[in-house]
Amino acid sequence: MKKLTFIFITLVLSEIAFTQTASDVLRYSRIYYSGTARFVGTGGAFGALGADFSALAVNPAGIGLFQGSEFSMTIAPSVEGVRTDYLTMQNTTNVMNVGMGNMGFVFTFKPQAGTAGPFYNFNVAFGMNRQNDFNSSFFISGPNHNSSLLNVYTNKLNNTPGAIPSDYPFDIGPAFDASLIYWDPASKTYTSDQPHGGAYQSKEVRTYGSVNEFDISMGGNIGDKLYFGITFGVPFIRYYENSTYSEQNSGDTIPFLKSMYYDYHLETHGTGFVIKGGIIYRPVNAVRIGLAIHSPTWYASMHDHWYSTTSSYFKDSLQWNSVVNSPAGDYNYYMRTPFRAIGSLAFIIGQYGLVTAEYEYVNYSQGKLNSSGYGYTTVNDEIKSSFQSWGNIRVGTEWRIEDFRVRAGAGYYSNPYTTSGIDGVRYTISGGVGYRVKHFYADLTYQWAQSKEEYYLYNYAGMIPSTNTYTTSTVLTTIGFRF
Repeated sequence: MKKLTFIFITLVLSEIAFTQTASDVLRYSRIYYSGTARFVGTGGAFGALGADFSALAVNPAGIGLFQGSEFSMTIAPSVEGVRTDYLTMQNTTNVMNVGMGNMGFVFTFKPQAGTAGPFYNFNVAFGMNRQNDFNSSFFISGPNHNSSLLNVYTNKLNNTPGAIPSDYPFDIGPAFDASLIYWDPASKTYTSDQPHGGAYQSKEVRTYGSVNEFDISMGGNIGDKLYFGITFGVPFIRYYENSTYSEQNSGDTIPFLKSMYYDYHLETHGTGFVIKGGIIYRPVNAVRIGLAIHSPTWYASMHDHWYSTTSSYFKDSLQWNSVVNSPAGDYNYYMRTPFRAIGSLAFIIGQYGLVTAEYEYVNYSQGKLNSSGYGYTTVNDEIKSSFQSWGNIRVGTEWRIEDFRVRAGAGYYSNPYTTSGIDGVRYTISGGVGYRVKHFYADLTYQWAQSKEEYYLYNYAGMIPSTNTYTTSTVLTTIGFRF
């Protein structure tokens, strides 16, 4: 198959009534850790630093560096702009979202002197960290003189005959009922009014939702040299997608068809479980070394709900105009996302500042789908062949000016695809300020992120993809109280 990018549909869903694809597994496997403004402001490179609630989602050992109990909460409004380049046309859309980066409590328990040996303190934390945001909108349009979505349908029927509409209830069946494709007795094949393309194509896609993880962490401090921790995470997936694909006979080159529309709606909900463990070692006061391991995330209760509407409009033949609704599809399945290993290093420059960096290893080919009634062999093979292992790099720095802090950071999330072409690399740059006193702190951060993808309207030989460029601006505001 050509490059998957995030084409959730190849629009040939009819072989079986499932919509789960390799791209879905990748969507939920890529984690762009959000959280507190301080965490994001230093690029998310907090694995060796600790003492920040969002750091517990990366390296749970960070809980051992808390010296007291605290509460923190972050609001993170964002604007995402998407530029699409398809054939000769360019379009730009923007969408705003107001989300929550984190909310969490940390409680510190210090044993009485002489009662716990080298253990300086034990800490417990619980709360929520955001791991991904799916709020996006884009519009693709352009004249295609080579193919049509209807080519995909007729090729499918001619190469793999099936009963219509029962074997193809969500796309080919409704298109047949709407007279967009038909049986030609002369050639004894299925065909359409535009077998050679010639329509003005467009697609509008609106997605929203998030992955939020509820974390329970515990850990401690041994002699101010070794810090340890474990996190039990329960991520919650909410993903919604609404799309409208259309073909318009703008040049009057198609004999009978005026226009067609394919509207698609998907809802995905899931709950998972992950275990994370980590340590931070401080050989000297100026150096901290961190290591964390994240188990695969097991989603045992994934559920998809989807349906479509196909509409056709013809010239001077209003009796043939049709709007055909598909049945509703519902399916429960299981998903596993890859394990992670994170190594981190931080240098503490006295009372003046710090520099930190970390490397995250993740192999996206380890994702997997399964269910009690279907093995997903083809999809799982596609995951193994289409995705690769590499890693993500995050760096950051923070400097102190009395009660104030100044921060900057950057992130590089590597290309997960094995095929050539425009890759899926994501870049982030962040900067922020903070104010900290004994019982209160407030932080403000701006983060810029950009990535690209190739998006195919459908899977067809010679199909030219749209180049989609995603640019996100996020402002995070955190307040915290120590007690």
